[in-house]
Amino acid sequence: MIKAIYFDWGHTFATFFENREQKLDQILKPFGFNWWTFNHFWRGFYILRSSGKIESDKELEIFIRRVAQKDIPVQKITETTIKNHFISTKHIEIVKKLKKKYKVGILSNNVQEWVDKVIQNCKIEKLFDAVIVSSKVKARKPNAKIYYEAIKKLSVKPEETIFVADEIAEDLVAASGLGIKTIWFNMSQKGSWEEDDRNILKIYKPNASIKNLKEVINVVKAMNK
Repeated sequence: MIKAIYFDWGHTFATFFENREQKLDQILKPFGFNWWTFNHFWRGFYILRSSGKIESDKELEIFIRRVAQKDIPVQKITETTIKNHFISTKHIEIVKKLKKKYKVGILSNNVQEWVDKVIQNCKIEKLFDAVIVSSKVKARKPNAKIYYEAIKKLSVKPEETIFVADEIAEDLVAASGLGIKTIWFNMSQKGSWEEDDRNILKIYKPNASIKNLKEVINVVKAMNK
């Protein structure tokens, strides 16, 4: 019997306003970057920050400025990213409906303080039963440690848990290996991971696939029969 449902954060439960990159371009332009070119610096350090190896935003800024050899306004970039998160009211309502019968949580490769701030800004502090974020766990998906922390937090077994996410390789394969049921959010807008996921799908199939998050309610109901 299903007792808990975890949602991935980015590109699943939450996303960004369309003009976020334009705002970041404006911040970076005086330093000879746009978001596309700067992201080559940002991505590696973001992974370190979200895995807890860089423990603060101040430390993140020091590392990025050292490598870029420019006084990049990292704090302004992170603040802009946080403020430009978009959470659909439809997604909030979906979680509220699920909470009538199941425990519901977030399981994310992200920075705990950033996710907490978005949740606070959106006034949904009481929406989730658990918010498991990689920077606090000090392990990113697909590391089994973060899934272990998720099921322990809600006191459920893997087979009683569903994980809904948009990435196959990074999110769902490891979850399946631990006995967690998986739902692939096959969204129309793809990221840099699309090619990897296309290849992985040749050898792996999630328990279910959806195109719209509202489909989760009926899929979960069917899994519980």
